Amino acid sequence: MEIEWESDIEWKSRKRSPYLFRQIAGWTGIKMFRARVMPGRMLEHTPDFHEINISLGGELVTQKISAGGKLVRTSGRDGNICVTPAGQPISAYWRGPIENMGILLDPEFVRETAVENQLGAGFEFLEIYKTEDPLVTQLGLALLDEASSEAPMGKLYAESLVQTLTLHVLRSYSTATAMMTRGGGGLSGYKLKRVKEFIDANLEDDLGLAEIAAVAELSQFHFARAFRKTTGVTPQHYLMERRIERAKELLATDELPIVEISLRTGFKNQSHFTTLFRKLTNVTPKTWRDLKLA
Repeated sequence: MEIEWESDIEWKSRKRSPYLFRQIAGWTGIKMFRARVMPGRMLEHTPDFHEINISLGGELVTQKISAGGKLVRTSGRDGNICVTPAGQPISAYWRGPIENMGILLDPEFVRETAVENQLGAGFEFLEIYKTEDPLVTQLGLALLDEASSEAPMGKLYAESLVQTLTLHVLRSYSTATAMMTRGGGGLSGYKLKRVKEFIDANLEDDLGLAEIAAVAELSQFHFARAFRKTTGVTPQHYLMERRIERAKELLATDELPIVEISLRTGFKNQSHFTTLFRKLTNVTPKTWRDLKLA
């Protein structure tokens, strides 16, 4: 995405960046950014991705050529979103500092997600110019927080957010038609047993939603929904509970240092381990061990 600034010569002469803050992140099928920038404009470009831009501060004016060939100019403020289908030219400008969040969805990833969830493959994205969508904003910010966290929740957490975001966008801003059965059933006893055994055997790994869903032979979305209906908790919550239970078993002896236990149970570092252990047990790992060995 190329940006040309209103005071381009001045910026270059001072050798200063127009970015006051910039964050970039990405997962399979999705790229994201969040930035605060000085006044400027974004040159017209034709995105290869489906773009969703959310205004977080300031006023952003977008210019797009609609499907009918008409130039459409809109002004967005806090909370407004702009959905631009892949292949549609778009440009923008802003006269004051702005803060913006962008979500770029790979069309092939979106199509695969739609087919996997019985939403059909022959859909088109709608041109949305000024709509507030708190859920898109919340999910986007949660993903960016996860990407910048010193103690990330892990692949399963991020992939679950991406799935939720993609399906919400499909249902809200495309012509995809839902054909899935409402409600749906839970996991069979055999599949639930296989999933639990797989999770227990891989607690120290950064498990992803796709890996666990494959064990149950279901799509990621259907697995997450069926697992929650059967167990009453999300796959992410169950994984955290199992890691803490395994940690309790290891803490019951004094054979391993706490930092080693945190790694063996899938935590990025001891600080993250201690935070979640305390959250689920109300005591620190050290206190738990002291009580067990007393």
